[in-house]
Amino acid sequence: MTATADGQTHGTAAGGCPVRRLTQPDDALAPDVEVLDGPEPRWRIRSFEVARALLRHADGTRQAGFGAEEVGGAGPSMRPPVLYLEGEAHHAQRRAAARFFAPRTVEGYRGWMEATADGLVATVRTDGWTDLTRLSMQMAVQVASRVIGLDHGSSRAMHRRLDQFFEPERPGRSPLARWRAVERGSALTRFFLLDVTPAIRARRRRRRDDLISRLLDDGFSDVEILTECVTYAAAGMVTTRELITVAVWHLLEDDALLARYRAGDRDERVAVLDEVLRLEPVVGHLLRRTTADLTLDGPDGPVDVPAGSLVDIDVRAVNADARVTGADPLALCPARPLPRAVPPALLAFGDGHHKCPGAPIALMEAEIFVSALLRHEVASAGPPRVRWNEVTQGYDLSALRVRRLPDTVDRAA
Repeated sequence: MTATADGQTHGTAAGGCPVRRLTQPDDALAPDVEVLDGPEPRWRIRSFEVARALLRHADGTRQAGFGAEEVGGAGPSMRPPVLYLEGEAHHAQRRAAARFFAPRTVEGYRGWMEATADGLVATVRTDGWTDLTRLSMQMAVQVASRVIGLDHGSSRAMHRRLDQFFEPERPGRSPLARWRAVERGSALTRFFLLDVTPAIRARRRRRRDDLISRLLDDGFSDVEILTECVTYAAAGMVTTRELITVAVWHLLEDDALLARYRAGDRDERVAVLDEVLRLEPVVGHLLRRTTADLTLDGPDGPVDVPAGSLVDIDVRAVNADARVTGADPLALCPARPLPRAVPPALLAFGDGHHKCPGAPIALMEAEIFVSALLRHEVASAGPPRVRWNEVTQGYDLSALRVRRLPDTVDRAA
């Protein structure tokens, strides 16, 4: 197994399974809990048991990630987005949106998701390369837009605005970094004026079965609806794009895994995607601030965390906790046996009251798109470009170039 300067790892585990490809220099699997020095001490957790216990302490923690503490309060007259809410306000907001992510509702999305994926895959050429990261973003935008209620979800202009807004930040305060901040602000303004505002106006005239209609029923202002649209767009578009991209990357670089995916039924294909996500979580760290003294059960006894502590859950380490995953925790082994009540992707979707509500949509969408693509023979031009995102503490993949081979190619050859 070898590592490259951009954080990519190559090779296979002892059992022949592919290994984690995305790593960072400070990745470690032990100790379970340590306090890191810095301007502010940070409790880093690498134990699945301790991490899950902390995330389930809704009354003793609050959100500290995704810029929550930098943004602060939105002001007395404006509701913060659901990502930053706590307590009853958070529960009420989650209940209001829950029906859009319920299993029966999600299954009803399958038909138009399949049609959307087939249409996008049909654009992959045999005589040139297609950037899969852009294609998967188009899929993610169209799906999330339909659930949210953004009527321009299939337009190229809206795609460009969101691509510009969600493009990873560049570090430093160079002229280029400052220009990117201006571009992002402009993209957000245009998204509000050209995409969100028309959707709100249409739903004021006639409600539909989508999130914007529900927010209007609950008395949200236009700007509050914008913040929710951006929150759900980030969760439903950007992270799903990364899942699709990293899954295709693994599948195209491992013939045995690709054959297993193609031969499997729907549940078996989802199991592959779950394992990809466990191994390569899109959000690498979850941050919480304790609001009370907490005693958490750990594998080696109780862990006492004082009130006011900044806690950093290292999801990459937690998802490779061998006491939960079993042998070869850094290998991609679909359908690995796990303890009861442990989800296949472990904490890749979070846990507790801030757990990602769109997990069923993300997995269905990814399985539909990846399966549509891999019904054809597909080749890649090499691995994607990898950048690390300071907000999600995860990866951003770009430039995974693919092309279709002629359909006459014999897969068994």
